[in-house]
Amino acid sequence: MLFFADPVVEGPARRHWLGLFAAVMLASLPMSSGLAQTWPERSLTLIVPFAAGGASDVSSRIMAEAMSKQLGQSIIIENAAGAGGATGSLRGKNAKPDGYTIGFAHMGTHAASVSTNPKLPYDPRTDFDYLGIHLVTPHLIIVRKDLPTQTLQEFIAYAKAKGKDLKMGHNGAGSLAHLTCLLFFQLAGAEPTYVVYRGFGQTINDILSGAIDGTCDLIASAREHVVGGSVRGFGVAAVERTPLLPDVPTSREGGLPEFVIESWLGLYAPKGVPPPILAKLRQATLAALDDPLVQKRFPEIGGNLPKREDRGAERMLELVKSDVVRWAEVVGKAGGIEAKP
Repeated sequence: MLFFADPVVEGPARRHWLGLFAAVMLASLPMSSGLAQTWPERSLTLIVPFAAGGASDVSSRIMAEAMSKQLGQSIIIENAAGAGGATGSLRGKNAKPDGYTIGFAHMGTHAASVSTNPKLPYDPRTDFDYLGIHLVTPHLIIVRKDLPTQTLQEFIAYAKAKGKDLKMGHNGAGSLAHLTCLLFFQLAGAEPTYVVYRGFGQTINDILSGAIDGTCDLIASAREHVVGGSVRGFGVAAVERTPLLPDVPTSREGGLPEFVIESWLGLYAPKGVPPPILAKLRQATLAALDDPLVQKRFPEIGGNLPKREDRGAERMLELVKSDVVRWAEVVGKAGGIEAKP
């Protein structure tokens, strides 16, 4: 800081100019410490870039309830679906950076989208300040229960033999289900026919009816159907068996150890939130994961709490960057795909 002294300006005039200088300096600060201590003074908005009712929406509502206890204000969910999550994510990016608007992100919206959406209106590596990861969920292969395969290796052999006659469903080009299938069949050395649906509900209905053979999706979506026995699940894409489906072997046990995908779900703030407020948001995100509500409900919806060392904002940014690279390779091997609105 520079101090200017003019020997000609003395007395009341000098005090006047020094007062003006001090006022300008204070006004230039993004947020005084006193005001930051009073934040938040009203409710917050959490933008979810998908329709209500899905795993993303449900996990966000659970987190919102737990975080509101930490912040002392309610958090209102705003569903802004469209363009595979890009519509809501752009809304979150462009929100006023005052801490009153935060957003939901996952591996699809903030990593794979870089490769699947050539018109993506944001860069997930630079355009957001991440708050932390709150849930991880592995993927798996599910097929109709009368498919003549009992193990992952049997399914791989079946897929190679059937070729394009094997029908696998997913909920849109560039969706997590689509990307999971792409990776799996690239590793397996097979190429099925893909049938596109608007959501998992339509996909699972056609698997149950026998119209298609299966899908590759999140345990959070498929768990209840596997547990109920209406479909067969195998090849959980994780290093270790998950307590969510303890009887289903992993891809490593099935002889395909490279097939490992755990989707992460997390929260972000728009760039420019004052550091003291950003710190409060990050603290509330981490503290919410110790809330009994979160610890009870997340397993019920098919998700795992991340390990403590994998929860923070820095770890989330690391995953964003590494997954951008990973999915670029998968999409490139597929000859390119383009997500549709």
